[in-house]
Amino acid sequence: MSFRITHIRMAEGYTALPEKITHVRLQDGKVETVEEVVKWIDHPFEYYYFTESDGSKAIVETVHPAGRDPYIRTAKNDSILDNLLSLPKF
Repeated sequence: MSFRITHIRMAEGYTALPEKITHVRLQDGKVETVEEVVKWIDHPFEYYYFTESDGSKAIVETVHPAGRDPYIRTAKNDSILDNLLSLPKF
């Protein structure tokens, strides 16, 4: 299954680190925590969003740093910043 992310919520006081995304809103309006998204991506579900600039599909992946909570980010591409951070906040 695939789920389209349309919005993100950041931890208070943070704007530029994908590790600080706490929730996502999906295309159907459902809100999920990052913990839920990590669980589903790690059990072969696909999360993605479409870039505003050219409409391309960006795949979301999980990161599991040692000693810290897992988080989500977009798979590597030409952008310096993580593409999820360009989504509207809610």
